[in-house]
Amino acid sequence: MLAGLHVLLAASSLLVGRPAPHCARAHVQSCSDAPAMPDAVSAAVPPSQLADAWQRDEKAKELAELLKGCSVYVVGLGGRKAAVSRVLARRLRYRCYDVTSLMCTTYAALGGGGDPVSLSQLVAKEPLADVEQLAGAVLSEVQQFSRSVFTTWDGSVGSNDFAVMQQGLVVSLDFEATVDDDVSLPADEAEATKERWQAGHAKADVVVHVAQGTAADDAAYQVVETLISHIAANPAKSVGWKANADAKLAERDGSDAPN
Repeated sequence: MLAGLHVLLAASSLLVGRPAPHCARAHVQSCSDAPAMPDAVSAAVPPSQLADAWQRDEKAKELAELLKGCSVYVVGLGGRKAAVSRVLARRLRYRCYDVTSLMCTTYAALGGGGDPVSLSQLVAKEPLADVEQLAGAVLSEVQQFSRSVFTTWDGSVGSNDFAVMQQGLVVSLDFEATVDDDVSLPADEAEATKERWQAGHAKADVVVHVAQGTAADDAAYQVVETLISHIAANPAKSVGWKANADAKLAERDGSDAPN
């Protein structure tokens, strides 16, 4: 069923310019345009919470400036990383692309546009090698968009995946007490596959350990702080990130120009 994958991706506009469901690409409202908090609500919020919210906004702004347009790739086991990615993208004022959701959408299109499928259904129906091929094609297709947060699928651990992701920063979210029910593993050699994926996630630029019960916004703030520290420890790389982001932007603007 996946034999026509590259033809579909090349010939259609299924992926290019279309974010995954639940990932906002809508206009991001600026702080100056945002409605002011009513005085009654503001007075009811404890000063410590207001200070924490302000600090998080300032830290996110600092990271956005340090990234210089560099994209962020979020890897890890389970679907909880998608919620963290959405919050992170919103705070950075970045686009958000959910590769897993795009994989399922593309697979449904290959089947003639029938009923949507979940990742677990996709992994159950197709050989793992074909699912990996689909994931790689989708990731290559969307990586052209700079200033984006990409939520990869659990198995994005191969050399080809990292060749794409290392054009940006790779963040591994290590969730405490991740259960197999939250991970779409193949029926054959499930445990070995899980261990291989976990080993691949450990190759990320940074690993963020997320305690059980941590809210998505708190986990996203952990990512922000960790990335700021990582960039501070690797200042020379930021020059390359900016050059790469500028090149992608110029290429995209050129392809959008009228003939």
